[in-house]
Amino acid sequence: MSLTTENFSYSAFLSSMDFGVSTGSGFRLDIDDNEYLITAKHVIIDKENNLRSDSFLCTSQNSIGEPEEAKTIIIDLSKSQINEFNGEDIIIVQLIKDVNYKIQQEGNNIISAQESDLLSLNDIRIASNVIQVGFPSSLYLEGFQFFDINRPLLRRGIIAGIHSKENTFIIDCPAFYGNSGGPVIYPLENGETKIIGIISRYIPFVTEWKNKHERQFTREEFYNSGYAVCVPLDSIISHITQTKSIVK
Repeated sequence: MSLTTENFSYSAFLSSMDFGVSTGSGFRLDIDDNEYLITAKHVIIDKENNLRSDSFLCTSQNSIGEPEEAKTIIIDLSKSQINEFNGEDIIIVQLIKDVNYKIQQEGNNIISAQESDLLSLNDIRIASNVIQVGFPSSLYLEGFQFFDINRPLLRRGIIAGIHSKENTFIIDCPAFYGNSGGPVIYPLENGETKIIGIISRYIPFVTEWKNKHERQFTREEFYNSGYAVCVPLDSIISHITQTKSIVK
């Protein structure tokens, strides 16, 4: 897939239907006419392994489209098969029209990623350029129109490191609340792009303050270090391969 603004429309803004208590990012995938949603597990499932909300609004829109050109669907997660992978912060949900989702607005020129657009961890290199795509809803300030929350914001960085033991990789892009689950894009030298993973969380920088008179009184402050932990797509690729072999 080539690098154009239209091609980022496979990214998705997720907002729970309970007044947007939970928001996040993700991307839509089309495999042999089967639709899927990929996102971070913690966007839709809490620490007790319960759904944060039964229903989520999923909005996809390219960087230059109008609101009426966006594709919006309502996903009923209580009726969905949600595949998890050994504690990794990534899930895949199969989307079946009129079974677990309903179309609210059809959209215009909205695409889905394809299997050929995915790349595994072994194929990426440290210091390579990446693009973070997502919907950082925490940056939205009521009364100010700095950006359209329904359109993806992009950020360029590099692969800063690979954490093999945790099966993650690190990028030097600040991630904010709302970015979780968003795709990480890997531009190739030939102008094509691949999706190599999703944003999981930012890496915090912690400062501890102590009262010089009463040492037992301390305070910790957390800051965004500018680095983000990402989950590769290896488990998703394996799941797709296994699913296709079963169907055959």
